[in-house]
Amino acid sequence: MAAVTEDPRRLRWAVNGARTFRVPADAVEIALVEIDRAMQAAHFRTDTPDATTGVQRIHRRGSVVGDVLIGGSGLSAITTRVGPLSARGVAVTWVGAGDPQTTRVIVSLIAGSHVGGDFVDGVDDAVRALLARGVPVQDEGWSRSVDIDPALPANPRRAAELGLTG
Repeated sequence: MAAVTEDPRRLRWAVNGARTFRVPADAVEIALVEIDRAMQAAHFRTDTPDATTGVQRIHRRGSVVGDVLIGGSGLSAITTRVGPLSARGVAVTWVGAGDPQTTRVIVSLIAGSHVGGDFVDGVDDAVRALLARGVPVQDEGWSRSVDIDPALPANPRRAAELGLTG
């Protein structure tokens, strides 16, 4: 399935986005390190995924209470982080086969459009860091996360079935 390139500004607030890119197979660990670093800078914490989920990383932030307070109050227009109360967001990183020379990486926000701006900035930062380190990146761009292959855990519906969004 070809990725539909979306305007990242739209993905910041309107929908949950996903970025797909390919890196050389021997650079996957470097990519995961950069994604972890960038997501932590965006106030996401790393949770250890269950091996049966098929994802390499889960990044969570905020809480349901924070999400309701911030999203329901209009504060999301001002900020997505107010002290310990933060709008809830869940992102996953899926790594899978690409062509013989590359590995496909999808970083997808599966829950929490209120944190879309921080998510987009974080993933963009991770890709820039990879390029700065000399890692060749074949960028397929941004899409809506619901447009990811429905069989992959980077799709919000599949992620919910796997219990990743809770």
